[in-house]
Amino acid sequence: MDTEQQTKESPLVAALYAGFYGGQFVLLGIQLPFFAGWLALKGFTTSEIGLITGAALIARLALGPFVAFWADHQHDERRSLRIMSFLFALGGIGLILAPTKVLIGAAAALIIWTFGMLVPLTDTAVLRADRNGWVKYGQVRAAGSTFFLVTTIVGGAVLGQTGVAAAAPFMAIAAIAAFFMSLLLPKGVGGRGGAKPVSWREAPRFISSPVFLGVLIAAGLTQGAHAVYYAFSFLRWEELGYSTLTIGFLWATGVVAEIILLTRARNLAYRLGPALLLILGAAGAAVRWFFVALEPPLLFLFLLQTLHALTFAATYLGTIEFLDRAAPLRLVNTGMTLMSTTGVGAVTGLATVIAGYVWQSSGAGPAYMMMAFMGAIAVICAVLVARKWDGGKLFE
Repeated sequence: MDTEQQTKESPLVAALYAGFYGGQFVLLGIQLPFFAGWLALKGFTTSEIGLITGAALIARLALGPFVAFWADHQHDERRSLRIMSFLFALGGIGLILAPTKVLIGAAAALIIWTFGMLVPLTDTAVLRADRNGWVKYGQVRAAGSTFFLVTTIVGGAVLGQTGVAAAAPFMAIAAIAAFFMSLLLPKGVGGRGGAKPVSWREAPRFISSPVFLGVLIAAGLTQGAHAVYYAFSFLRWEELGYSTLTIGFLWATGVVAEIILLTRARNLAYRLGPALLLILGAAGAAVRWFFVALEPPLLFLFLLQTLHALTFAATYLGTIEFLDRAAPLRLVNTGMTLMSTTGVGAVTGLATVIAGYVWQSSGAGPAYMMMAFMGAIAVICAVLVARKWDGGKLFE
């Protein structure tokens, strides 16, 4: 495709990036609800599952800024996506071919880490394509959530028949599909438009801002409060007697709520503003995980799942909108990477490790209560941001 001669939105470009998201989020649609059950079948304890997930997320903190810096300096934005997608597929293949428990754990950590790196790199490319007039970010990003939604429902039905032993092969197929989709991405649509890549020497300007640190902590704690849900919810819901199909529908309920909010992202984010979105997300986390810790009836649990629109989507939108308003254009991607790695990645990683031990020693209730406490602290941080920030640029 000759992208150099096209100047308006391209359905083909949108479809290719949506398909690329699709491979990533189909895998996530299996990994989040069912992967813990598969690891348990392989002999992993709850604390060991927490260590695997936590180690992968902490690796985002250690390596994420370097990967983002390297990716931002590529002349062809597709190169970093293809290399990370190859590692993503390698992790998926490793899950089904690894002969020992240690190698299975390494493959699991690799696939979780590469997913965590692929999403912000893809987000950056699609946001740039949006800025260059090729696609609408919200619609393409919502396609990924739709793939996740369908996978949780269909995957729940299929795994209900085959058992969670089939989870790893499905994940491997999705990861390989993502790699092949990366080979089809068009050239140039997600480029910087001639702008020079930013130097990481400018990153400390964010860290020196109390408002940015407030958003970093609020978003990190709110998103990190999903740690128990992401890593262990399948194990507990299976113990309570819920079928694999029911668990799939529980996850799907949260994703439907997320999609509804994401598809109305632009107007809602503009009207409410970043600080209020962060407050709503944090308050949703405090309420959601407090009541989940009490192990409510299934119908109430479905209602609580709709709060995913706040705990994930509102927090995500608030973070993106904050960076768009508060950061100079040349530093938006730097700020996004800092939020993704230092905030969300580090907090989620540490919370997953700690929660694994809490779950192992004290059960699910205390682990979920820890997540509710994180949400409550995030509310305080988000309120402070609302009071301290005037809504303008933090610096030029």
